[in-house]
Formats: sequence, C-alpha cells, structure tokens
Amino acid sequence: MLQLVEMEGKMTENGCIEIPAVVLEQAGICTGDNVKLVYMAEDGELKNTAKEFLLARAGQDVAEELAKEENIAFQIPEELLRDAGIPMDADLDIVCQEGRIIILPSELVQGTKVPEELLAICRELGITEDKVNIILRTTEEGTDEKTGV
Repeated sequence: MLQLVEMEGKMTENGCIEIPAVVLEQAGICTGDNVKLVYMAEDGELKNTAKEFLLARAGQDVAEELAKEENIAFQIPEELLRDAGIPMDADLDIVCQEGRIIILPSELVQGTKVPEELLAICRELGITEDKVNIILRTTEEGTDEKTGV
C-alpha cells in the first residue's frame, strides 16, 4: 500500500522550490529534464484553489497512471455520509444497478433475514447470500424500477 511522504522546503528569493536530488531521481527526473506541474482547478479557471500540486515527468500521463493504480481509495465526503445517517467508520457495500450506484452500511445488509428456501435456490444459481442481502436491502426501501415491486 502506498503512503504519502511529506517534506518541508522553502521557496528561494527567485521563486524556485528546491527539491532534494535523491527525491527527483527516485521519480525518474534528472538534471535538465522537462517536468510537468499538475494541480486541481475549477472549470475554466487556472487558479490552484486546492493549494496542492503534483510534479511529474513531462510526457507522463498522470491521470492515466493514477487510474491504473490497484489500490485507489474511493472517498465519500463526510457530509454525504452524515446526511445519509451512515457512521464515518462503517464498512460499506456498494451495489451497481442500471443507472445508479447504491452505497449501504454493511451491517444493514448483514442484518437482513432471508428465508432459507430462497437462499437455497440462490445458491443453486450461484448467487451468494451477501448478494441476496444487498439486493433485498436496496429494494425494500423503494420499488425496483425493472420489476415494479
């Protein structure tokens, strides 16, 4: 698993930031190489409102490389979790259905009682108990658009 490493430095009088050569070498950046500065900005703006940036080798597609990472964390804003009544430290189950993504606390899914007969049929079809619980939980709070139930 990757970790963020922090380093302190300071901007020189001529506006340059000094980064230790060993850190640049580890990133594959050598003396004289062109680099790319990447940061987040609002649409149509150039202002770095996040006050953070990423330094990469020129020609490197940073967005594509980040998307290839195996352990990309998906973060749900705390405000959304609070509004949904989901504890911040809850394990989550994510269900993808046509046109929507449903996020549920795992304990709600695990707490659903499913008749044994239904579970037996689902097992024969290769559907796990967890999937059955998730489907039941996502449809019991409203109607399923496909089935009308």
